[in-house]
Amino acid sequence: MNSFNHYAYGSVGEWMFSSLAGIDTDGPGFRLIVIHPRPGGSVNSAKASYDSIHGPIATDWRREGKQFTLKANIPCNTTATVHVPAGSPDSVTESGRPASSSVGVEFLRMENGRAVFAVGSGSYEFESR
Repeated sequence: MNSFNHYAYGSVGEWMFSSLAGIDTDGPGFRLIVIHPRPGGSVNSAKASYDSIHGPIATDWRREGKQFTLKANIPCNTTATVHVPAGSPDSVTESGRPASSSVGVEFLRMENGRAVFAVGSGSYEFESR
């Protein structure tokens, strides 16, 4: 019997969480969270959750044509940096309103074709074209 607790299996799981689903940390204990899904190729959606010490962190993203939707849940007592594929920050909405005027959402910068936002704990739904 081979061990299933092997680096080769763990590295695939880590890639699925950090790159595909976009759940990563920017410090110890997931107090500072990075949500940075990387859609590409023929993968058009992904959904995952991670049970951190502060509570569940979850993402659910979908790409349909030029529309990108990202749902993210950030647990209490944490903050997150959220990367949304977009041509400009003005093309991003959160819960149906411009992200720049959404409560608890702060635009930080554009980086490599993504609008980057700072958010506090809560549930968010970003959309962009």
